[in-house]
Amino acid sequence: MKKLLFFMLLFGSSAFAQQKFDIKDASSFFDIKVSVAECADGYCTGKATFSFYKKGGKTAYQIINLPDTQIELDESGSPNVNQTLLYDKQSAVNVGDYNFDGMEDVALCNGSNGSYGMPSYAVYLSSRAAKKFVYSKPFSALGVHLGMFETDMEKKVLRTFDKSGCCWHITEEFSVVNNLPRKILSVEEDATIADETKVKVTTKTLVGGKWQAKVKFIPRQE
Repeated sequence: MKKLLFFMLLFGSSAFAQQKFDIKDASSFFDIKVSVAECADGYCTGKATFSFYKKGGKTAYQIINLPDTQIELDESGSPNVNQTLLYDKQSAVNVGDYNFDGMEDVALCNGSNGSYGMPSYAVYLSSRAAKKFVYSKPFSALGVHLGMFETDMEKKVLRTFDKSGCCWHITEEFSVVNNLPRKILSVEEDATIADETKVKVTTKTLVGGKWQAKVKFIPRQE
């Protein structure tokens, strides 16, 4: 209720309560119906229900309830789906093969728990045995950085981004081993060093189970 009052004060009477959305373009195999508690001028927050249907189906085969979400709406008033543009745009629902097993998994926005208040994501992996999506804590841990992690299908890695202020950034890559993400690379760019004309780049790579580090200095771009 406090969030709704805040939005009403901020945006005026355009704030309204529970809203429902039909998402039909996230996947070729299933549709999603979303019900969220509070909406105001392009954003929805609060308790949310994500109901999954076989394509064109009438009965939900799985329902996932989240205590919070953060949904940005596009110009047509629909939730953004399968879009990750770092600071510019994040989606309510992302569909992808996150453990590279050939099946579609889902990442659902569960609030603004990422870095700098960015959207965070709960990841559910598709399970043939359970015949549904199953929550994965290890994969969800990758969804609390600067928005949704990136999936590189060619290299078979997941990629996260983070920063501290304007001048320190880190990119990390994870392979998937035994159905779990394993960090294999980190690239840290540090422009807070004493020499203000340079950036210190530290690259750490996992090779044969051991970390190898390389450091170089590059000109700082203004």
